[in-house]
Amino acid sequence: MFGVKTKLKRYIKTLPVVRDYAYGSYLYQFYSNSFSESKKEFLKTHKFYVQPLSNNKSEQLSNLLSKVEIIPTENGTFFYSIDVYKSQELKYDIFDNYSVDYTEIVNSSFKDISAELQKENSLYNINELNMISAMRKYYKRCLADKKVSDKYKKQLAAIGSLFERPAQSFFEGLQRILFFNQFLWQTRHKHVGLGHLDWLLIDLYEADLKSGVLNEQKARVIIKEFLKVLHEKYWFKSSMLLGDTGQIIILGGTDKEGSYKCNALTYRFIEASMELRLPDPKVLLRCSTKMPGDLLELALDCMSTGIGAPFLSNDDVVIPALLSFGYLPDDACKYATSACWEPLIIGNSCDQNNVKSINFARPLLEVMDSREFEELKNSNDLLKLYRKYLKRYLSKMLNTLSKLQFEEDPLLSLLSKSSRKKGKDIVRGGADYSNLGLTSVGMGTVVNSILNINKYVFVEKKYTLKQLNEARKTNFRNEQILNDLKNMDSSYGCDNEEVVKLTKMIEKFSSDEFEKHRTGLGGKFKFGLSSPGYISEAKSTAATMDGRRDGEPFSVHISSVMPVAATELLSFAMKLDYNDNRINGNVVDLFATPKTLTDNKEKYLQLLMAAFRGGLYQFQMNVVDSATLIAAKKNPEKFPTLVVRVWGFSAYFKDLPEEYKDLLIKRAIESEKAA
Repeated sequence: MFGVKTKLKRYIKTLPVVRDYAYGSYLYQFYSNSFSESKKEFLKTHKFYVQPLSNNKSEQLSNLLSKVEIIPTENGTFFYSIDVYKSQELKYDIFDNYSVDYTEIVNSSFKDISAELQKENSLYNINELNMISAMRKYYKRCLADKKVSDKYKKQLAAIGSLFERPAQSFFEGLQRILFFNQFLWQTRHKHVGLGHLDWLLIDLYEADLKSGVLNEQKARVIIKEFLKVLHEKYWFKSSMLLGDTGQIIILGGTDKEGSYKCNALTYRFIEASMELRLPDPKVLLRCSTKMPGDLLELALDCMSTGIGAPFLSNDDVVIPALLSFGYLPDDACKYATSACWEPLIIGNSCDQNNVKSINFARPLLEVMDSREFEELKNSNDLLKLYRKYLKRYLSKMLNTLSKLQFEEDPLLSLLSKSSRKKGKDIVRGGADYSNLGLTSVGMGTVVNSILNINKYVFVEKKYTLKQLNEARKTNFRNEQILNDLKNMDSSYGCDNEEVVKLTKMIEKFSSDEFEKHRTGLGGKFKFGLSSPGYISEAKSTAATMDGRRDGEPFSVHISSVMPVAATELLSFAMKLDYNDNRINGNVVDLFATPKTLTDNKEKYLQLLMAAFRGGLYQFQMNVVDSATLIAAKKNPEKFPTLVVRVWGFSAYFKDLPEEYKDLLIKRAIESEKAA
């Protein structure tokens, strides 16, 4: 009987009406804050459809594109249409958290790509030709829709050019990017980055200026409209929280000759972000000690608006780190990022950089729950025991991830030269790189816990291991012990020799274990000291010896739970090791009040340039004061457009869950104490 019931349930799930209803329910539940109607009205009003699995992935996607409604975003400049109520069924995890290389969308055409694919009659080539055909049929549907074709004549002409020739204007380049981008979101991809747009589009931009087709004022308007279109439906594009879309535009950077390469568009995109003050899309500026001083100043001016952008990535450290991991020089200098901050080789890689989050505190809790813990004689024994449990924890995680499979992806494969050269889908061996990246939380908790145990048990002998452990297990009902543990002289994030040494030691423990494992496609694993999970992971993590109670948040990225000056935190971060497999995002996360930044602008510029020179990996900053955040939490209707930086994205403060608001307020207060 049990077998019959199970089979019946499985059968019911395959029924189209059930599958479509389930997708509608998922949309409403996940994005309920974005809808004013009830669930019943929502499910009744909209036409939901999920394209079922097919033996052929390109066939499944082609069928989906033939059924989606053409619903252009209201905009006078660009055509952009996503039917959020229709999607595809998935068998495996979809390959997302990825910035697309739009080079061939701009500088080539589907005609040229088709000619290349037609040289060989393989299944891969046929599938890719089918994708081009599906997009052409969609385009023809747009032309056949009189309302659409009358309103978007210029835009559709730009899209039509994609099937025949390279782009010939700045507008065409942007419109063609949007056309392909909409299909990624339509087919259930998430965290879709925009790639290196200033490098890619500068020739078209300058040619238009020279010919008089464009002037700077008109260009500024076009760029702002481009950003506004991408911002539309950002509720649907969001992943864990509203605003978490991964729509990152990469700007500037060091080229393969070692020169810093920026241009007029680098400035225009940052200026557009400053003027719009939207939380999304986001800009990431690749930096270097060789960059123009006025560009860094513009970046700081943009941050001062409070939008949490641009994010800064230091090429002087990141590129050598990518080389040490094994990326080729030509690829390393062209890196973008996936989702938030993780360096990514776009185009010819299927690196997935956010597959799991390491919780460094979990093996430490296993240590403290073990029989061996209360018998330890010194801190060296503690470190040896932690390494043993950390190794076991990481090994289990990486062994599981080595079996990870991704959904076949003919859409992304279409823009991958390596996939076309090898005749394989990008996630089935067609990529040059197939590495997996992990983020991490809890490093600060582990460092601070070990420092506390050493101080109070092995040095001062104020408590026994048993006393500390009993206090921890009771969630620190003993306030005296709690206060002692919280009252640290130096903690994670402080420029203290012992703190730095211990952090680097745990990094090395992890790196050594990572080196022993390989992905299912033969790639390597990598990790970094940043993660979105500093609240979500902490909720299920018991109290720890840093004075953190059960469920309380971890420190955010590379930051401190104590009031620490920006100079000290940066100095701490500069001394960490980011080479080999430790490259997967290492973000210093700072707060500053608007007044502090305005009054000390020159000092911040000098500080950042010194940090680039000294070894800083990546940097982001919230520019807001605690009073504003407190007032916005109390009266959200008075601060509808207040934007804050969350983990690697910006969002409207009013849209955040209460625990994120509370943590931002707490961190703002702590930073003001340290200023």
